[in-house]
Amino acid sequence: MNILIVESENDQYFIEALVKELLSEEIDIYKIDEYIHSSVSEDMLTKQITSALTDVARGVSKIGILLDMDDFSKEERINLVNKCLIKSCSYYGYLLQSELVDICSFITCQTDNNLSVQISCYFTNVDGQGELETILKEIKLEDSTFADCLYTGWLNCLISKGKTFSQKRGESCDISGKELLKLWVDFYKRFDTLKRQKRDDNNTDWKGIMTGVTKKNIQLANARGSNIFDLNSSKLDGIKSFLKMFS
Repeated sequence: MNILIVESENDQYFIEALVKELLSEEIDIYKIDEYIHSSVSEDMLTKQITSALTDVARGVSKIGILLDMDDFSKEERINLVNKCLIKSCSYYGYLLQSELVDICSFITCQTDNNLSVQISCYFTNVDGQGELETILKEIKLEDSTFADCLYTGWLNCLISKGKTFSQKRGESCDISGKELLKLWVDFYKRFDTLKRQKRDDNNTDWKGIMTGVTKKNIQLANARGSNIFDLNSSKLDGIKSFLKMFS
């Protein structure tokens, strides 16, 4: 069995849908859901890796760490993951045989009782920046009038009323690009892809959209994620290559 660590619920269920399409075996996916609207912190990522390492004793052989690139460089993201890995392995006295130097390549952590786990990472991006929602906006299949009007119209209205907007990490603002992108996705899945009478909790449940089963464990007629997003887009090639490493 293998584990993937992702940042948020959106990531979790989207990746679950891709895993189901690509792989025959089951993968546990852990989400760092405190960070739905902001970048993941070193402390929280360390905590999640430390938790995942406890599962090596029950047969976990590979751990994947899948984060948003945001506006960091690849090197900055790799440095973050390495810092967290060193702390997590040191907590148990495990031996990290080397540090990560690139995405989509495994390093080995030697654990207790002659067991070991392979660890790798990938950073979701479009052209070197962004996050899952950036990709979703790029691969949408249906008309996105509602979502686009929210994004541009609401943003222009806010700015005209003196509210501040920023795409830059750490810059003070009233609303960030990351927050606005998440609202775009919510409007798209709710208003652009459903007729008015269908916009109930079940049909707009993100888990249900991507997997066909809602968070309340209600079985839907189908998972409509592949109808509203192009899951065969080349924008997903990097993520898919990473996921195939866990087969």
